[in-house]
Amino acid sequence: MADPDPKGMSGGRSGGTSGHRRRGRPAALALLTALLTCCVRCAESVKQSNIILVLVDDQDVELGGMTPMKKTKELIGEEGATFVNAFTVTPLCCPSRSSILTGQYPHNHEVRNNSLSGNCSSVKWQQGPEAEAFPIYLSKQKYQTFFAGKYLNQYGRKDAGDVGHVPPGWDQWNALVGNSQYYNYTLSVNGKAEQHGDSYEKDYLTDLILNRSLRFLDDRSPQHPFFIMLAPPAPHSPWTAAPQYQKEFNNVQAPRDGSFDKPGKDKHWLLRQPVNPMLNSSVTYLDNAYRKRWQTLLSVDDMLEKLVKKLDSMNELNNTYIFYTSDNGYHTGQFSLPIDKRQLYEFDIRIPLLVRGPGIKPNQTIKAPVLNIDLASTFLDISGVNLSTVNVDGQSFLAQMAPSLRNGTARPFFLVEYTGEGNPTNPTCPKLGPGVS
Repeated sequence: MADPDPKGMSGGRSGGTSGHRRRGRPAALALLTALLTCCVRCAESVKQSNIILVLVDDQDVELGGMTPMKKTKELIGEEGATFVNAFTVTPLCCPSRSSILTGQYPHNHEVRNNSLSGNCSSVKWQQGPEAEAFPIYLSKQKYQTFFAGKYLNQYGRKDAGDVGHVPPGWDQWNALVGNSQYYNYTLSVNGKAEQHGDSYEKDYLTDLILNRSLRFLDDRSPQHPFFIMLAPPAPHSPWTAAPQYQKEFNNVQAPRDGSFDKPGKDKHWLLRQPVNPMLNSSVTYLDNAYRKRWQTLLSVDDMLEKLVKKLDSMNELNNTYIFYTSDNGYHTGQFSLPIDKRQLYEFDIRIPLLVRGPGIKPNQTIKAPVLNIDLASTFLDISGVNLSTVNVDGQSFLAQMAPSLRNGTARPFFLVEYTGEGNPTNPTCPKLGPGVS
């Protein structure tokens, strides 16, 4: 403000000094008001970002598994980052999902396979790694947390807590009991059993997962951020597509290139076992599986579109990170193995990973290697957790996709491990050496 009495500014006279004091009060009030306004705006600018993880089951990259995902590629990949070197640290559902939840390699969280004896959702898992999983840290950061879909293969077993066991850190819990199903399943809804039948409108699990997440978004508190984890069954067996998609891709067959129906004579002992060439019945079976897998993914593609539209209508889209990935890859005929995962080859360990969100420029293709154990660290990094206080093997890849927000380096190497699940008491399981079956 201009002072009509320059002498008053000098403070050289008593009258000038008192006049300066009188005029200084409004100036101080104006400055205080400006500071308060700045503080409010600054608080708004550092609003915590929301996070959504969509985790599908058994989706490959190498064999065209992302082909049906046109909406997902457009709305997530083209609006953000596509990681072309994303890998699971173990190509099997339960140990992989345990790695995602903990940010740890299997040799640290000790989930070896999909069985209860292999530590899948066991009491030991619940008392140890699960009690330190990333949802607990997000909850402490005031995130509202929501889960729906497949959790771990043995979840809900009576000898492992039954449906009443709700892992810590989750505010809303809608977990499938057991392994992937599309109809006729049981959910644990906040610790209570909920039975479902075979009605498409009421029970189709992929759609139910989406609808409950949309309801959660309507009911949430806008004062706090949210974390949503959606784990649909697709494209895992039994490959039950929604009725409107059951005639799609009828002329598609599994790719015949690369190692398709090739003998594994120079590979490890497991790949020396399959019959080569494959029987015609095996080829027909895997072709049908390949098509049905794609059909089930169309409902997941719809899920991503509806989530994005919902977030946009809520004015939350630009403040939400959306991650899309799978627990492992898959094979259909490689090295004469009809269908499955578990192998150390890229068709089983390479996974899709697409991310959009604040600070991520569109249409990025990122070549730096990223692992599924990095997801937990990245979520916690976004939420503001000091990663040095967390017991994880992974590292945040926020710097890879949003370098304006973080500095970081790519890893030079990584580990893929799988310890198997042989059953020596099964007479149909051949003995292949000391302690190996």
